[in-house]
Amino acid sequence: MMKLTIFAGVLTSIAMMGAANAATCPTLSYTSSGGGEDLIFSSARLKDKDAASSVVICRYEGTEDQGATSSLRLGVPVQATGSGWKGDDCAVTDGDATKCSFK
Repeated sequence: MMKLTIFAGVLTSIAMMGAANAATCPTLSYTSSGGGEDLIFSSARLKDKDAASSVVICRYEGTEDQGATSSLRLGVPVQATGSGWKGDDCAVTDGDATKCSFK
């Protein structure tokens, strides 16, 4: 079975949330003719975090070979705030996106 990869571009405005609030990667679900499922968050990466062109890349896993990537272009520099970050990368094994939070 070929690996199903879904690229989802999500635009959001962190400025509306306030500086004290942390954000996380969104929950993703998919549907197909064979059914649907909620994908499990697995990792995040910060790209160009010190620039207004910063991007948070969120990765998800599903059953079999299914997975997805979501990119959040924030329009402001981004800072890692969760406990799972090691440099610009964060990975979890329990699906807990709060460990990879950012602001």
